[in-house]
Amino acid sequence: MQITRDEALARYRQKFGSLAPITDEEFTLLTDHMHQKHFSRGEVILREGQVCRHFYFILQGCIRSFNLKEGKEVNVNFYFEDDTACDFASFREERPSEFYLVAMEDCTVYYSSKSEVLPVFLKETAFHMVLFRFFQQLFLKEETHSNTFKLLSPEERYAYVLENQPQYLKRIPMVYLASYLGVSRETLTRIRRKVG
Repeated sequence: MQITRDEALARYRQKFGSLAPITDEEFTLLTDHMHQKHFSRGEVILREGQVCRHFYFILQGCIRSFNLKEGKEVNVNFYFEDDTACDFASFREERPSEFYLVAMEDCTVYYSSKSEVLPVFLKETAFHMVLFRFFQQLFLKEETHSNTFKLLSPEERYAYVLENQPQYLKRIPMVYLASYLGVSRETLTRIRRKVG
């Protein structure tokens, strides 16, 4: 499905507006530096060891983030429509990423580079609250995920995803979901039978 620039802008504008108010003029200063791109399923967007220089607002599809540990993929995040995919630590510090970003489905994204948008973010104070609230939400999401590993059993983690992130169960292959939950595929199969 082809997504028009107007639709992309409207969705990105809505996402920004949910974080903090900005004017249309301020928003245009940012979107003048945004570009639309398609990634095919399985296409590598960022490799471990590369510096992450772009962020990707997902219009359609899903991107997964994973690390290779002793040759095995450990899935750490999944980004769906209206999420922003990026290795923010690598992006900010300009250091090699520890993660891969890969299109798990065919994806259409709205993206930009740090070099293009940083001057806008630094100059326009209206974006400061947007960024503060964006990273606040990101921190809370990461903290919640971290706490599920510290406090919940594998069955409870699955039940949490079932209740709070049902799209994960519909769109993420079981082998990736098992890795994300920190269990084997066989264990996840048993948990699904037990929990429902």
